[in-house]
Amino acid sequence: MKKKSRSQKAFLNFLIGMVYEAVAIAAGLIVPRLILTSYGSAYNGITHSISQFISYIALMKAGIGGVTRSALYKPLAKGDNEEISEVIASTQRFMRKIAYLFVIFIVGLSIVYPLVVREFDFLFTASLVLIISISTFAEYYFGFSYQMLLMADQKQYIYSLVSIVVIVLNSIASIFLMNNGYSIHIVKLASTLIYMITPLFLYLYVSRKYKINHHAKPSTTHIAQRWDAFAQELSNFINNNTDIVVLTLFSSMAEVSVYTVYHYVSANIKKIVKLFTSSFGAAFGDMYAKGEYELFNRNLNIYELIIHSFVSIIYSTTLVMIVPFALIYTKGVTDISYARPLFSIVLVTASAFECFRVPYKTIVTSVGHFKQTRNGAIVESIINIIISVAAVIRFGLIGVAIGTLIAMAFRSSELAYYIYKNITGKNYGQYLLRVGLTLGTMAAVYLISLLYLPGELSIAAWLIYATITAIIAIIITVAVDLVFYHQETLTLIKKLKKMALG
Repeated sequence: MKKKSRSQKAFLNFLIGMVYEAVAIAAGLIVPRLILTSYGSAYNGITHSISQFISYIALMKAGIGGVTRSALYKPLAKGDNEEISEVIASTQRFMRKIAYLFVIFIVGLSIVYPLVVREFDFLFTASLVLIISISTFAEYYFGFSYQMLLMADQKQYIYSLVSIVVIVLNSIASIFLMNNGYSIHIVKLASTLIYMITPLFLYLYVSRKYKINHHAKPSTTHIAQRWDAFAQELSNFINNNTDIVVLTLFSSMAEVSVYTVYHYVSANIKKIVKLFTSSFGAAFGDMYAKGEYELFNRNLNIYELIIHSFVSIIYSTTLVMIVPFALIYTKGVTDISYARPLFSIVLVTASAFECFRVPYKTIVTSVGHFKQTRNGAIVESIINIIISVAAVIRFGLIGVAIGTLIAMAFRSSELAYYIYKNITGKNYGQYLLRVGLTLGTMAAVYLISLLYLPGELSIAAWLIYATITAIIAIIITVAVDLVFYHQETLTLIKKLKKMALG
């Protein structure tokens, strides 16, 4: 069988990744909607809040993923199985320590969290914390290092495929259990057990397909920059989790529920954009490892065009359609209002800014510049925490979104400046122009939508108007690209044809 090129692998990763995200989005809409209608907003809020707190243990593994992938690019390019095994062994040893710490963290959380959130009795909340945490332990103990290996080897599609199967199984089980009147504990326990399939499959697949020496001696030199990379991931973690924490402490579970509905949309849109990181990141790592620097820079220009064009189209559509979606999704839920247009604008813009940095974070991982870019990540975290806490008391839901927006705008701009100055040598004004054009397109589409979008929509009408909005966004984006990036746009079209046709 003919070996796939880097471009073909990237396209396959992206294509299957898109299918995965579509399935995940659909499932993520159906299951929480059933929780809302079956149990109420408070139940929906507490399950999301617990998941958010459980994810805090991810701080302990922050940075290890990027460092592991960066360390694997060169041995994968050389076919050095022994060094690959050493990197895997180093990562596994680190992750298993995290898994043991995770157990301690969960025990503590199951005691403290019920004392903070008193809308449910202690036993109810504590047991729910323990149930939701099981699959995360399995991921850390069994599957993480193997997932990083597949990503570094441009085989992320393997992980995506098994994840699709798991999501479908979980959705079927959850729907069946809720429709038959089972408790939220039984529903979440079933989900946890099903999600354990993924790390177990990765272990079996990698053991079968790769010549991994499971007795290889771990070496910390392979993951020496993990604490520098920690700052990068810590910043992401704070941006993605500060809002719910602040709302949990200073607001109500019902407000958390409102936040999760809007955040679910923006977060999944963001995931689709970030597929480019896993789809093309390994290709950049391979180019850099082989010293193909001119090709590296040419492809970065195309990469930036893809990201900004995609953000322009998808976030313009999201900006217009997110409030009508929230109202349709929560129809019949009357315990709190889900109509929050100003909040949605701030949240979607913040999410767009996080996507602007995707090409530059990819390059940081590809070239291993974790230490050089850590300070900006630290500043971003501080900005987000201070502004979110200060603003939530006065502005509520909008306040936490403002903190996230300012922090993300700072970090994306600062990271782009570093990459342009120290790696590519490009003029920083090019980044500012790209951002200005993208935000301008989003604003133009939103203003145009005011001329045709009615106040209330059915599901069918929402789909029709979403399609109309997307078409408008595509027309404006393509026009802007052809005017400002004519040659790059033509090159991109040729590359897409080549990837699709082989």
